[in-house]
Amino acid sequence: MVGMWRGSGDRLRSRRASRTSCGDRGLPVKPYTILHTIDSDGPGGAETVVLNLATRLNTSVFRSIVLVPPGSWLSSRLKEQGVPVLEVSWKVWWDLRGPWKMIDVVRKYKVDLIHSHLPAQNFYSCLVGAVTNTKTLAMYHGPVELEWSQNIKGRIRLWFVRRAADGVVVVCDLVKRLLVQLGFEKDRIALAYNGIDPFPYAAHGQPFLRRELGLPPEHRLVGMIANVRPSKGYDVFVQACAEVCKKHSDVTFLAVGDVNEEVAAPIKRMHEKLSLGNRFRFLGFRSDVSRILKELNVFVLASTSEGMPLAILEAMAAGTPVISTNCGGIPEVIDHERTGLLVSPSDHNALSEAISRLFADPEYSGKLGTQAQDKFYKEFTLDGMIERYEKLYLSYLRQR
Repeated sequence: MVGMWRGSGDRLRSRRASRTSCGDRGLPVKPYTILHTIDSDGPGGAETVVLNLATRLNTSVFRSIVLVPPGSWLSSRLKEQGVPVLEVSWKVWWDLRGPWKMIDVVRKYKVDLIHSHLPAQNFYSCLVGAVTNTKTLAMYHGPVELEWSQNIKGRIRLWFVRRAADGVVVVCDLVKRLLVQLGFEKDRIALAYNGIDPFPYAAHGQPFLRRELGLPPEHRLVGMIANVRPSKGYDVFVQACAEVCKKHSDVTFLAVGDVNEEVAAPIKRMHEKLSLGNRFRFLGFRSDVSRILKELNVFVLASTSEGMPLAILEAMAAGTPVISTNCGGIPEVIDHERTGLLVSPSDHNALSEAISRLFADPEYSGKLGTQAQDKFYKEFTLDGMIERYEKLYLSYLRQR
């Protein structure tokens, strides 16, 4: 199938015309239909972005339909909010039954724009867009997705997306630079920073977490909000915990996120070897992250690869001091020494020293949290993110 479109990238883009009419003020007579596609289960950052887009776009201008894997976390959340959901299984990357179903969806619902997420769906959606003459935006959420594209399968996908997508969306400037190095046209890549709803983080509920954990009110808590995955650096977080606990007897470390048991197994063995006991606790996936963040003394992200992690935005919204590794798009969010502290990836000593530094200077720690919260409200709210995407969608939909 790929060979059919060799050398035809410009023609694929130029022959697609906007199929909608606009009123006197430039708004469509009927809403544009956006098909969001993703093939990961969640919960995670990319799935949350899809959820927010599908539920928060202006319904007088846009109608959202979402194509997701069957029985996924995202599917359940979308159905709860009344968003039309189409469930499709993707067996292997060369299985074309999924794309054929997507073609039927595009034609049946008269889709105006396909917004795809993650490498596999970017490839399939560009293929469907070419067959159905539908505008397509492909989205990359982090550099790890480009690392997945280094084998022959990944290179084929990336080559086709580069030639067939009408545009590409990225969540941080680092991913944009990497795509340019891989041959993508700089002018066709749009940067759209992630955003979250600040409302849950502004609420002031009663303290509960220390009581739930059986800890005294003055006990210090250091938490990482991240699914247990290879790139999240939980091994470094555990080692940093061991170092900090040697100096401080009144601190407990918390891991909050969905647990991949295969990835977690060596981390749990390390936990046992270091005899951390209840000083380090896996809380698993929690739906009350906003409340947990309000009670942490320090939020940590120890990742080795990131795009624009929503967890950091959540900590900023809560006013919780942030210590993070200096990777991916994180330096575009956290200004070192002003809105948080940045340390080198995979350096548990640097991480433990940064934590101890904030423990030793509560005034400075509080200042970091306040300044991060101010920056969040200026640059990273969900309303701001939705506005950016609405303008981006219209810029493509109105092209003739």
